Amino acid sequence: MVMVEKKDGSIRLCIDPVDLIKSIKRPHYPIPTLDDVTSKLHGAKVFTKLDARSGYWSILLSDDSSYLMTFSTIYGRYRFKQMPFGIISAQDEFQRRMEDAFEGLEGFEIIIDDMIVYGDTQEEHDERLAAILERILVKGIRFNKEKCEFSVSRVKYFGHVINSKGMQPDPDKIRAINNMPSPSCREELQTLLGMINYLAKYIPSLSTKNKKLRDLTKADPFIWEETHTQILEDLKSSIVSNTPFFNHKSNNVELIVDASSHGLGAHLVSKGKVTAYASRSLSKTEQKYSQLEKELYAIVFGCKHFHHYLYGRHVEVTTDHRPLETVVANPIHKAPPRVQRLMLQLQPYDLSLKFRPGSEIPVADALSRLHLGDADPTLEESLDVYVHQVEVAFEILGRVKRKSRRWMSEDTIRLVTKKSLLPLRRSDEFDQLRKLCHKSGRKYRRKYWENMAVEMQKAASLSDTRKLY
Repeated sequence: MVMVEKKDGSIRLCIDPVDLIKSIKRPHYPIPTLDDVTSKLHGAKVFTKLDARSGYWSILLSDDSSYLMTFSTIYGRYRFKQMPFGIISAQDEFQRRMEDAFEGLEGFEIIIDDMIVYGDTQEEHDERLAAILERILVKGIRFNKEKCEFSVSRVKYFGHVINSKGMQPDPDKIRAINNMPSPSCREELQTLLGMINYLAKYIPSLSTKNKKLRDLTKADPFIWEETHTQILEDLKSSIVSNTPFFNHKSNNVELIVDASSHGLGAHLVSKGKVTAYASRSLSKTEQKYSQLEKELYAIVFGCKHFHHYLYGRHVEVTTDHRPLETVVANPIHKAPPRVQRLMLQLQPYDLSLKFRPGSEIPVADALSRLHLGDADPTLEESLDVYVHQVEVAFEILGRVKRKSRRWMSEDTIRLVTKKSLLPLRRSDEFDQLRKLCHKSGRKYRRKYWENMAVEMQKAASLSDTRKLY
């Protein structure tokens, strides 16, 4: 049994039957997301919010199910006769019953126990609300008077403020983020990032902007620096300055996408106004994709993220990567396998692709300016210096040119490791070979150079250890 305190100070009684939950077959009823709801609110000017009181308790349990909900206390054993909180199938069953109860009515949306009624005019809103209240009386559903709001121009809904102009973050959430001190440990940073991610739709290119903060959650030791403070302040200001708008019913929809070396960005534009932002970071494997593949992947990401806005309508996709126009225009069988797979994922959508320079796309420009690479900028310069210090015999130079397709150097040994190439002078070769041969017989598998086996046999024949035997 778990006791949870509500905002009003009352107690919510929950159970946590771990073994029982493992045995329950969840029905997996589709529960609308916030984007599913807000995509239908274009043009709405009047709102009403209703909150069901102890919604799960309105579902009566059978006797067999009731006995399974038995819990122990210091006063004895008790069992629930209504659906308790803490059961894995509770929200699916409650969502299904709520939608069934209001079937046939228009102008409302439900997410679990939170209902929003809307209308483009006061008259339309009142008609819809009257029909819903009548259905509530018939079904015997109860609501929290303290949490209900009737006929208002703006309403708080799942951490966001919805009005006729669009959607904004809840001021209480912004205040909570602004008042949080700089994290002193990894757990505090993870909590802060979680709060920011909930408002991701208001922050363009979030996955790129917060990369250093996400990297810090994996760092050991945890060291908060001034650069992290600046990134955090920029994120806070982005939440306040960017406000998406509802224009989802417009036929003129544009999806603007871009990809950087570490992230994908997309934002939806309708009637010249931003509807929503979306971004995600790339995995280590995805970071190895070619730039063309990343740009195409950004389109796939944008279409899937905004699927409920884009599916079934014509969408104009804008990219700053010109080669994509040629690739998409060609038959799919002419593309490389990975590109084919990405293009196949786009087939359900009605898309037209157009090129626009990155300087004209704010999100693309931001991604390029906020590129956060992990490569050492001095690595290439240092490697160039080391290679050019190696002595090259002129009589060998001709053979090197003739074999330019093969990566080799006749006067050096290149030790191929995971991090670098280490060219060795000829005078150092045998010393290095002795170390490789005598430290461990398995070390040679981690190194390679041309004619390695022959050279190792030659070195072994000259080693002092070989001479002793």
